[in-house]
Amino acid sequence: MSKDQEFHNEIDVVMRVMHHAQAAVKSRFIQEVVPNRLTIVQFNALQHLHWYGSDAGMSVSELGEHLGLAHNTTSGLVSRLERHGWVIRRKCEKDRRRARIKLTPQSEQLFRERVEHATNFWQSTFGQLSTQEQENLIESLKRLKQVMAKPVWPSYAQLHPRDADHLQKRFEADLDELAQAKLKLVGLRLILAQIAEKRNEHELAAYLNQAASEEIRHTNQLLALLGYGENFERLLSSLVHEDTLVYEELLSLLETTPHVEEDEELMFLQQMVQDSQRYRRWFRSIYKQMNQ
Repeated sequence: MSKDQEFHNEIDVVMRVMHHAQAAVKSRFIQEVVPNRLTIVQFNALQHLHWYGSDAGMSVSELGEHLGLAHNTTSGLVSRLERHGWVIRRKCEKDRRRARIKLTPQSEQLFRERVEHATNFWQSTFGQLSTQEQENLIESLKRLKQVMAKPVWPSYAQLHPRDADHLQKRFEADLDELAQAKLKLVGLRLILAQIAEKRNEHELAAYLNQAASEEIRHTNQLLALLGYGENFERLLSSLVHEDTLVYEELLSLLETTPHVEEDEELMFLQQMVQDSQRYRRWFRSIYKQMNQ
């Protein structure tokens, strides 16, 4: 492998690490928002009030400017937050006709907990590195920031142009990785929605189901861009194969699981095996019919 190719590969690794780090932070953010029954826009509004309006509060117009939303949209947003106890309106001392929006103790508690959550997040990620590794990483990132802060420098892509075919393949690989990540999100959100329903958290379950539905739509669009829909039979064939792997894993787990008669874990695994057998029969039957 040439030095130029090795350098390209190292840059690819750096970009992927940065991408995954950003995804991890975003995932953590979502985990904080969803349990509190807040939409992303609502949470952003609370953040701006926390950052810029902690003392005197903010007017609807000021908050709308920060969020880039129209006055009527912002007013409706504030009303919903007020209804659920996240904000309060107080008459402005200088102009009694206008109101200032301030956070409630409930919101202030949310941001205090968020600091603790953020600390726990970095302790469980960055904290796994040794002291020397942390120092080396910080120094490297500082140096990288200094280099990238120079606007007169051309971009890496400008210095090392690649042919269109390479760029297309890389783009498709990134799309495929994104589609797989979204598929995992769909499954997680549907599972959490069922748990929420059992806990009588119906509003939270509705949020999760809606998010899962939108992720399915996004994933379908990504798969369409990759041309997956053009080879439906091949996808169905791969599904049959994956079902076989899952079935074999279940059988292996069933054989090695310590259990006693009428054990709940044993009964659960046996039910999963039976369900897996049924799925395999369904998909194989459909696949055969399509190839007759």
